[in-house]
Amino acid sequence: MDHGSHFFYALEKTRGAKKHVTCLLAEDGTPLTELAEMCGRARAFYASLFSPDPTDPSACRVLWEELPTISVSDQDWLELPLTLAEFSEALHRMPTVISLQAWTG
Repeated sequence: MDHGSHFFYALEKTRGAKKHVTCLLAEDGTPLTELAEMCGRARAFYASLFSPDPTDPSACRVLWEELPTISVSDQDWLELPLTLAEFSEALHRMPTVISLQAWTG
């Protein structure tokens, strides 16, 4: 029984070593192997990835001008609160089959 546990422990240790990050590339392609350098590069990469890009105001104006518009009366109607009947109808129109994955996340 111990032999099997030893085997699986060694297997997991080997897999864990393969998942360990040992090198990242800097922006210029230089390999980074020091932990502090790799952490700094990863932090800079994700900060850049999730920061907003600058926008061109004239491009935004063109985009907004091309969007369709609705009448004021339709806008007023759409902004009304949902009634209980509308909410109930929406619930009844939903599919009744829900996968187990949807409930467990």
